[in-house]
Amino acid sequence: MENTVNFRFSISSEFFGLADFRPTIYNDGSVYYNFPTVIEALCPIDVANFPFDSQKCELIFGSWAYHGFSLDFSPRSSAVDLSSMKQNVEWEVPKLTVERHVVYYGCCPEPYPDVTFYFYLKRKPAFYVTNIIIPSIMITILVALGFILPVSSGEKVSLVITVMLAMSVFQLLVADKLPPSAEATPWIVIFFNFILGLSGVSTILQGVVINVFYRGQKDIPNWLMKGVITPACLITFVTLPGMERTNCCAKKDDVEKMTKGKLETETSDNATIWKCFSNAIDRLGLAALSLTLMIGCIVVFGNITNAESE
Repeated sequence: MENTVNFRFSISSEFFGLADFRPTIYNDGSVYYNFPTVIEALCPIDVANFPFDSQKCELIFGSWAYHGFSLDFSPRSSAVDLSSMKQNVEWEVPKLTVERHVVYYGCCPEPYPDVTFYFYLKRKPAFYVTNIIIPSIMITILVALGFILPVSSGEKVSLVITVMLAMSVFQLLVADKLPPSAEATPWIVIFFNFILGLSGVSTILQGVVINVFYRGQKDIPNWLMKGVITPACLITFVTLPGMERTNCCAKKDDVEKMTKGKLETETSDNATIWKCFSNAIDRLGLAALSLTLMIGCIVVFGNITNAESE
C-alpha cells in the first residue's frame, strides 16, 4: 500500500503468527491471501464545515518492486460491498468506490498500475449539535438579556462576562475535537470568535449605559441634548420629561421645540434625562446586537449548508 503510515499484521497479540498464512491458488490463476491486519493510511482532513463535514480518503494498493509488465492490478468491480461493515458511532460511509490507475514515473519507462479505493466518509453531527451548537446558541441569547436587565440590578456587565467565559469553554471543547490544520478554519470556530467579539462590544456598551445612568445632576450640553439624546429617545420610543407623546403632531412639535432650544429643562430633571438616555442606548444596543447576531448565524450556517450541498 503506497500511502500507508503503519502496517500491523495482526489485530492483537492472540493473532500472532497468522501472517504466515499460505495463499490459496486456483487453476484459473486466482490467488487468495487473507490474513488479519490493521492498515493506517494518510488521509487529508478538511475541517472547514465541522461538524457537518464530509471526507474523502484513499487506499492505494500497488507495487514499486515490479512494474506493470511483470505484475498487474485490476479490481473485480467498480463497486464495493459494504454489507458486512460494522457501523461507526461517529462516521458513516455512504459510498465506497474502486478505480484502477496506471502511473509512469520519470525514472522508468514501464507502467506501474495501482488499485485505489475511495472512502467517502460523512460525520454524524448529532452529538455536536446537541452538546455544543444548541447550548452555544442558547448562551448567545443571554448576551441580549444584558440589554434588558435594569441597571439597578447590578448584573449587566457580569452577565456578559459570564457568557464570554462560557463561549471560551465551548471553543476549547471544539478545539479538542478538531485535528490540527492550517489549511482551513472551521466555520464553527469563526462563529465562536464572532460571539466573543459581540460579547466584548456588549460589555463596552454596558459600561457606557451604567456610566450614563449614574451621571445624576450633571449638566447636559445643549448640542448633546439636541443632536444625540432627543433623536435616540425618539427612535427607541423613550419618553423624556416634558415631552408628550400623544400623537404624531405632538411629536413633531416637541422636536421643533427641542431643535430651537425652546424646551426648558429644569436642573432637577437632569437625572431623569440621563436615565432615559441610558434606556435608549440599551434599546439601540439590543436591536443592533439582535440584527448582527441574526446576520452572523445566517452567514455561518448558510456557508456550511452550501458546502454540504456541493
